[in-house]
Amino acid sequence: MKAAAYARYSTLHQNENSIDTQLSAITEYCKQDDIKIVAQYVDMALTGTNTERPDFQRMLDDAKAKKFEAVVVYDLSRGSRDVSDWFAFRKEMKMLNITVLSATEKLGDIANPNDFLVELINVGLGQHMVLQTRQKSMAGVAEKAKKGVFLGGYPPLGYDVEDGIYVINQHEAEAVRLIFRMYATGSSYNQIIDSLTEGGYKGKRGAKIGKNSLNAILKNERYIGVYFWNKRKMKYFGKWAGGEENPEAVRIENAVPVIIDNDTWERVQKRMNDNKRNGAYTAKHTYLLSGLIECGICGGTYTGKTNKSGKGYITRYYTCNNKSRTRTCTARNINADEMEAAVVIKLREYLLNKDFNAMAGQIFKAYSDSKTSMVTEKKELAQIEQKIANGTKAILAGADFTELNAEMVRLKVRKAELEDILAISPHLLLTKKMIADKLKEDAEHLQDGEIPRLIKSYVEKIYANSDEVVITGGVNLNGCGSSQYSAVTSKDVNLNGCGGQI
Repeated sequence: MKAAAYARYSTLHQNENSIDTQLSAITEYCKQDDIKIVAQYVDMALTGTNTERPDFQRMLDDAKAKKFEAVVVYDLSRGSRDVSDWFAFRKEMKMLNITVLSATEKLGDIANPNDFLVELINVGLGQHMVLQTRQKSMAGVAEKAKKGVFLGGYPPLGYDVEDGIYVINQHEAEAVRLIFRMYATGSSYNQIIDSLTEGGYKGKRGAKIGKNSLNAILKNERYIGVYFWNKRKMKYFGKWAGGEENPEAVRIENAVPVIIDNDTWERVQKRMNDNKRNGAYTAKHTYLLSGLIECGICGGTYTGKTNKSGKGYITRYYTCNNKSRTRTCTARNINADEMEAAVVIKLREYLLNKDFNAMAGQIFKAYSDSKTSMVTEKKELAQIEQKIANGTKAILAGADFTELNAEMVRLKVRKAELEDILAISPHLLLTKKMIADKLKEDAEHLQDGEIPRLIKSYVEKIYANSDEVVITGGVNLNGCGSSQYSAVTSKDVNLNGCGGQI
């Protein structure tokens, strides 16, 4: 049997179960059971409370590629200290017909109630220990926060940290004052970014300061001397926790050196709040092509924006995200009304000029192939169930040899795989005529109310180049047979720039 060895340590246990100790135990275990290690995956100083570990993810990818038949860990805690993550991993390996082994513990079949319970208790104890440790750690950190001590990460632009205390970085503080001063006097984000570029100012990590960074800077209370910690619940054991306000947050005034005076701060906050209220009208506008347009210059995605002139005229347009956020792309904006109208026209031409019967035939073939596969899998499942029944009779009659037991395990795993596949297979029965009728109906009913649905069903990708827009069209009937057809090209859109002082 070919196997992968997986080892991990967290900063808390890096001296107890070192990587060498774990791999040595795994190697000895494999030698005893004639298992050949063909790959090693190691995550160092990474928590076991989530699965976002580089080598763990690489191991999952290689498992899907069938590069080994088993995964061997030192013990359960090396794989995961989170109950849900561990059993998600176990289920995925079972679906791939890959055995999970431990060099120090006996792992059974998670489909067996008794084996599952034992494993659940062991992983649960590991998670219980982590929760206790986290509780004590958070209490200690909270006490430090109440003293205004820097607690890790990157300090905000304008500050450095010396001996756990915030100190002003004069060069960066000039950039912060410039940002606040310009915004308070009515400058746009674009004007501020251009001034920062001209002054040679960059972000804390050396990157160009973009719009998202400006927004965060202009809302950061540290610049008026306020220290805060754990303001929002951003992550829980490395996983997104929703970002809600934390009632247990620590907030201390006059604990950080001041960079921005209170008068400038208040003017900035008033303008941001006013813009937020005045910008509410943008929510009324829909953008039919959001997420579909790809920039031909930088490869970024276009999103919909709305510009309101001083006279109250509103212009909808699509703009490249990289141009909007960091001004690192020179792609022109595209008028949304013209673009959407052109796509609808091309979609109508695409549908009305197609041979529906021929198109339906191709889609039906793809659908039939998938259904044929289901028939094959049903037949295999019936055969496996019969083999399991025969094997069970043999065992009950007294047969007891290694090959039979191993084959029974393999058959049960494959049976579970097939049952899962058949459980999620499409149950809708289609005919060629049904597909052709659906295509004709869509072509005849390109009404306003149907346009968003039809665009989602037939438009796959739109490529915005410097002199043309290329629309690739396809068919997707609720997942029941999908096929791409010839692309159509539109030159009916204003690509010379439009609106949008972003």
